[in-house]
Amino acid sequence: MLGIVWMASVGHWQYTLQLSSEQISQPTQITGKVSSLVIAEQNIRFNLKVTQIEDQHLFFTKTFRLSWREPAWQVQQGQQVTLLVKVKPPHGLANEAGFNYQQWLFSEGINATGYVKSHVENTLLDDVKTVRQTLLNRMLAFPLPHRSWLAALTFGYRGLLQPQDWHLVQKTGVAHLIAISGLHLALVASISYVLIAWIVGGLISRFYSLHHLNLHNLAMFLTLFPTLAYSALAGFGLPTLRAWLMLLLFSVCFLCNKHLGAKSLILLGLTCFILLFPLSIFGLSFWLSFSAVIIICFVFWRWPVKQRDFSLVAILSAMVKLQLFLTLLMLPLVAWQFSYISIVSPFVNIIAVPAVTMVLVPICLLGVMCLAFKPDWAFSLFSLADQILSYGLRFLNFALQFDASFFNIPAFPATVWCFVFLFVSCCCLPSFGLNKKYLYLLLLPLASHLLPQRSNTWQIDVLDVGQGVAVIISKNKHAIIYDVGASYPSGFNMADSVLLPILQARGLSKVDLVFISHGDNDHGGSLPQLLKGIQVSQVLTNQDRCQQHFAINWQGLSIKALWPDNALKYSDNNGSCVIKVSDKFHSILLPGDIDKSIEKQLVELYPKQLKADILLAAHHGSNTSSSSEFIQTVGAEYVVFSQGFMNRWRFPRPEVLERFEQVNNNVDTQAKIFTTSDSGQVSFIMEYDLPKPIVVKTFRQDIYPYWYANVSRPK
Repeated sequence: MLGIVWMASVGHWQYTLQLSSEQISQPTQITGKVSSLVIAEQNIRFNLKVTQIEDQHLFFTKTFRLSWREPAWQVQQGQQVTLLVKVKPPHGLANEAGFNYQQWLFSEGINATGYVKSHVENTLLDDVKTVRQTLLNRMLAFPLPHRSWLAALTFGYRGLLQPQDWHLVQKTGVAHLIAISGLHLALVASISYVLIAWIVGGLISRFYSLHHLNLHNLAMFLTLFPTLAYSALAGFGLPTLRAWLMLLLFSVCFLCNKHLGAKSLILLGLTCFILLFPLSIFGLSFWLSFSAVIIICFVFWRWPVKQRDFSLVAILSAMVKLQLFLTLLMLPLVAWQFSYISIVSPFVNIIAVPAVTMVLVPICLLGVMCLAFKPDWAFSLFSLADQILSYGLRFLNFALQFDASFFNIPAFPATVWCFVFLFVSCCCLPSFGLNKKYLYLLLLPLASHLLPQRSNTWQIDVLDVGQGVAVIISKNKHAIIYDVGASYPSGFNMADSVLLPILQARGLSKVDLVFISHGDNDHGGSLPQLLKGIQVSQVLTNQDRCQQHFAINWQGLSIKALWPDNALKYSDNNGSCVIKVSDKFHSILLPGDIDKSIEKQLVELYPKQLKADILLAAHHGSNTSSSSEFIQTVGAEYVVFSQGFMNRWRFPRPEVLERFEQVNNNVDTQAKIFTTSDSGQVSFIMEYDLPKPIVVKTFRQDIYPYWYANVSRPK
């Protein structure tokens, strides 16, 4: 009951910390301290601990995540600044697969996101940099080829790693090694304990008055301080804090002569961490960390290293066994969350874990200590670490070149993976007199999902891609796509972040057709990334085949292009490829960004063919589109506006919504209106060639209806 009350209170506090409507409707002046490491000099992103908004001093600080295209000075961690910003509540794309940015923002305690506006009143109040930022700057000044990896391993700063770097460590199963966590802290604690015991032991032996001191207890107590300093060096990241908290609890129990078993210690650690960092339970790393700890305890309980067998061979055997079973038992959780299985992971980790923790990390730590007083020594040490890293990266790339080194899998329900985990766990347990061959019954749910399935339904998914359009139409494990969303100069694109994760989660390795309505970035910008990530049989644009009179039959569905007659005669928007997809009873109209003049021509050309059950509103809800005549002719039962959250054009425009309402009143029907910024992904499921009602699901209300992951509106 106390836990429920505590978490309910935390949720209430988070809602009270939301910004007011006035604070997000116009630029606001804020004062605060830069709390995250910043390296780049342009197009930067950083967290700011805000202590003052306008003239209001905050009793509780708020964390804003800000971007700044052209900073007026070199922003660094620790600086006190006053900035003019435009912010909005935390928000992210809401789709069935891909990274849930909004939930991550919530788990990190970030209260608003936005950008810094260029203004003369933007002021650097205090140019004091943190020790962490200063040391990182010195290390990055060295001409090292792999400094991005060294920054991640030494300071926990992963902002320099590229997408291909993440692909490498994730598919080989070593991503946990570049997050400073329990392994690294345990190493620092061990080294610190040995050094402290050696130094303090020498002092105690020389002074008789100190002989009453317990060297073991004193060394354990003093070890807490260098490990805390190491946590600070890593920016007090949550994985590091979790490890340090467990070390603290273990040390306190030992010093107080309180014996706690592994189960009690883990439960106590969970309790303390939830009390201190309650929002962290909404982040995946929390569950991955504690799951790994529980599995390690289980492995040592099941296969203990006996004292009489204690030798180098026994230690190596225990390490191999631990890594194999850790990978095996973590497999259902990793597969459930990331939809892939790495075959090479256990073998790579057997080599990578000791190499990183016993060789690479100590060299980096020595290099950090030398940065302060002997830069030449530091450069030599980091050069050595860089050379070791080059061999390690070659090894990872070599491992990834093997056939079936990893493979993607479709997204299965959580219950299926629970049965798989139960199967693996029971296989590891003693038989207790039972015949283990019956355990294979636990794999029946997985087998049922792996078998080929044919369905009489077809599905339309209007994806949440911010200010843009991306629609997937799927039937019998085949898919076509209408528009692919935007791609940005930073490298972020909707193909990698939305489309490809969804296609992978559905077990699709090929797309039959891709329609690009017109050349605007928000409709076709991500096409190059999509073509790199998945096989596409054919791409049709408004410049070639996606024009008037184009018609094909796709798995029994009729796909017809109603516009343009010639895209070169019109502007980009008015040359949009307008298509209609239908079976005998259901249909969707996809009009791109056409305006009222083209809508009028379509009404004249196709007074009956425009009729559709589902309408993707033209031009995201701009007032230049969606004329009353067009709305009435289409007569859609469902209308979807694909637009960005709190976009600067204020789409969908109030005038457009009013026209839909007026038409509804005139024809005495009520079209259901969805906006992707509010509902997230909108899915329509229809029985093929049957007059059954359309089933509608939205991500925020039906697929993932949890308060901590849903949109936050201003007070």
